[in-house]
Amino acid sequence: MSKALLSFDDKALLLSATALDMILLCQRRGFALDTLLKGSKLFEQDLRKATTKISPQQYLQLVGNCQKALPGPELAYLTAQSWLHHNHSPLLLMLRYSANLQQALLSFYRYRSQLLPLLYLRLQRLQGQLRLVVRPSFALDKQQSFVEQVLFHYLLGLIKQQLGTTAGLSLTTTVVDQHCNWLMQHHWQLQPGHALQSSLILPSALLKPPFAEANPQLWQQQHNWCLYLQQSVPDKTSFTEQLEQWLFANLRHAPSQEAAAQHWGLSLSSFKRLLAQHHTSYQQLQDQVKACAAQHALLQQGMSNKELASRLGYSDEHNFRRAFKRWTGLLPSQLRS
Repeated sequence: MSKALLSFDDKALLLSATALDMILLCQRRGFALDTLLKGSKLFEQDLRKATTKISPQQYLQLVGNCQKALPGPELAYLTAQSWLHHNHSPLLLMLRYSANLQQALLSFYRYRSQLLPLLYLRLQRLQGQLRLVVRPSFALDKQQSFVEQVLFHYLLGLIKQQLGTTAGLSLTTTVVDQHCNWLMQHHWQLQPGHALQSSLILPSALLKPPFAEANPQLWQQQHNWCLYLQQSVPDKTSFTEQLEQWLFANLRHAPSQEAAAQHWGLSLSSFKRLLAQHHTSYQQLQDQVKACAAQHALLQQGMSNKELASRLGYSDEHNFRRAFKRWTGLLPSQLRS
């Protein structure tokens, strides 16, 4: 295993980077701090320390409290706007001072645990485009849409702030929400599409044009601070994220649950118990991975059913079509159309 496991109650996230702006935003709207911190086991003095660490569980509790204070999709947009004008987060400053979008995305990819630790990105290059596929690191339930929306609003805002346009970008989400879609149309002139995985697709031509605030010296200063902060945060990744990455890497072999347990050095019962603690199962994760890979191959690469069946470890095309309908509710031909 390349990294230690991040559990739901591990204090490995920086409060100042992940949740502070959201809390202060609600506080400025007149909501009592006690209400916003309720159930999180945090106190006012914790907000003043740059190195205060919280667990994924505490983070989601804070998100839930803030959503009760400011219900609706505006909280995600306003939080992202705070990040765009944030002057005390080394990571956010480093992204603004990047030479271009390519450097900013690579920096975000490397240090995202300091900002949005409950999501991870899969980068896919294809036909003049870069696709940022967003996957949850934990079972986030109703909070997943909020966390994804914060990420999308921030990245779109950064691109608009530094390059002056969001033209040519497109967005897909797993949940259809009219209010969220209206915000995307109103602020970024984007109409999100519905898909099996949430993603931001941008033209490769946007990667190299210089940022408006590009500054190599200031970028290096903030990068040094990010390195320093990273040393105070345990280098851990959730079990489901590590397992998903392993399943993506071994798509063609379709490893069994027993093989996966052996890879992690666990007994089958311990392996199943660990998955249950993350509110998922091996079959569920494997289906999600295959469905995401199948959608990408069908829509982006134009693979035939036979080619895709082979890639996903199916010797029989009919069995693949049946499995595909179980994953997505559609036949491959229906998804293409």
